[in-house]
Order: sequence, then structure tokens, then C-alpha cells
Amino acid sequence: MKEKDIASLENMKDLHKQGVNIISPPLYALIELDDNKIVESNYAKLAKQADLDIIAWTLERSGPLAQGGGWYYQSVTEQIKRDGDMMKVLDVLAKEVGVIGVFSDWPSTVTYYANCMDI
Repeated sequence: MKEKDIASLENMKDLHKQGVNIISPPLYALIELDDNKIVESNYAKLAKQADLDIIAWTLERSGPLAQGGGWYYQSVTEQIKRDGDMMKVLDVLAKEVGVIGVFSDWPSTVTYYANCMDI
């Protein structure tokens, strides 16, 4: 069962009540497509409503993205066509999801983004 199938605001709030302050779901649980645009997922919205901080994993595990990005990008495969699409995903994670961190096998991409966006 995927995270989006078991996520509810009640479950997220229960986690917070139990002392969980940060969750770190896989990338595909935090983003989805809306009219072919990569956007914040319902799962991410529920986590934020429950006052949980989010760390995403993992941005650069899939190798070249020309074939849709593989397992980590499964919720947005239709919009992953080239390596540069990783920056679109990172932008949604930062601006819409509001992650406090991103795991990456190659941190230079995340660092580059953070420096360009002055964060």
C-alpha cells in the first residue's frame, strides 16, 4: 500500500502527538500531477496540516531522467523527460511542499538550487 493510500490528517496528527516532528517519505509521495503540472501531493499537504516537517528522499538516485525517472519519480513520470526536470521537482519541493531538506546522492544539485534561490 502506498503512502497516499494510508495518509489521513488523523494519522498525521497522531504521529505528531507521539513526538514525531519530521517525516521523510520518498519523493513520489510528495509530488503528483495536476493537469500535467508537477504539484504538491495530498500526502504533503496533510503532513503540513499536522505540523510535521518534511525531508524528501532522494533526488538523484535514478540516473538519467530521459525515461521518466524510475521508482522515485513514479507519481510524475509523464512529466519527467530530461535531466533538467529534476530542477522542476526541486522547485516544487522547496516552494510548494516546503521541505526542510532533500537527500541526494549528488548534493551539488541541491546546493546549486539553494544558492540560486538564496535559501
